[in-house]
Amino acid sequence: MFRNGRIRVLGPIDLLTLDGVVSIGGRNLRALFGMLVMSACHAVSVDRLEQVIWGDNPPPSADSSLQSYVSRLRQVLGTEAVVSDNGSYTLVVAPDDVDALQFERLLLNAIERRSDPVECLALCRQALDLWRGPPYGELCDEDSFRLEAMRLEELRMATMELSLEAELELGRHDLVVAELESLVEEYPYRERLWHLLITALLRDGRRVEAMRHCARLRRILAEAGLEVTDVVLHLEQQILAGAEPMNSH
Repeated sequence: MFRNGRIRVLGPIDLLTLDGVVSIGGRNLRALFGMLVMSACHAVSVDRLEQVIWGDNPPPSADSSLQSYVSRLRQVLGTEAVVSDNGSYTLVVAPDDVDALQFERLLLNAIERRSDPVECLALCRQALDLWRGPPYGELCDEDSFRLEAMRLEELRMATMELSLEAELELGRHDLVVAELESLVEEYPYRERLWHLLITALLRDGRRVEAMRHCARLRRILAEAGLEVTDVVLHLEQQILAGAEPMNSH
């Protein structure tokens, strides 16, 4: 459908073609394109698109400017890519035309192959390789894109955690400890990362460090008014009992 290209929104909005990266105009054109991508294969009203581009105070020329922007997108994507109908526009895409859609498909496949850590890890890596920065680039903090950007970021973290879990299942606990130690510093309230780190330390025979991280997690959660989960309590019991850590799922 597109001219040998893939739409990319897992980072700055652009189009990747066989001839290289094609930028998508200025901020207004990217906002229009981003909203059409976010609503891929679903109609978006003219009023909604104008609100995304200009906020609550669109200029008198908004309708004609929007038509001009759509025309420019069609020049880049192909005339059949953006369909107009009854006061709305629809971006017609296949799943592999958009990196965000491809990412979600790869993540679902990885979850389905969780019992096969080699395949699961390969799928996670393919999914994470699609990322280049904050979703929707400089638009990620704007009202129209913030929730979707947050949703995609959460899925990225879930993919990262799943990949590290697969690494543990493959016996690579000694290799992931340093990465997990860095991640818990960056994301101190993601308990799943702490669980994986503590499990990795246990499997590497570093029980004193594992217990120290349990205590640190307790302090961090307590400062936020939270309590540790049963998973952490179970890990602490394993450490004290000198038992081998269970499956990291």
